[in-house]
Amino acid sequence: MSAQCPQTGGGYVRLGQLAGRLDRLDVACNRCDRRGRLRLDRLLAEHGPAMPVPDLLRLLSADCPRRIADKMHDACGTHLPGLVGLGL
Repeated sequence: MSAQCPQTGGGYVRLGQLAGRLDRLDVACNRCDRRGRLRLDRLLAEHGPAMPVPDLLRLLSADCPRRIADKMHDACGTHLPGLVGLGL
């Protein structure tokens, strides 16, 4: 999944662009069993509408052993599966 947004000139999808489209944001990892569901209104209140989705993913997975080890061949696989069908 790519969080790049053609509507913003190749920039990234930002949290504010998800408002009104989702109530909750599903977070998953394709390398381990970590899964979660976060309220979008809470994320917007904590991080603001201008936060790029890749920055949010880095924050959410900051304690991931794969991210901490920084191994390219075994990288953290955190992603937001619910964004795929939004057409962003």
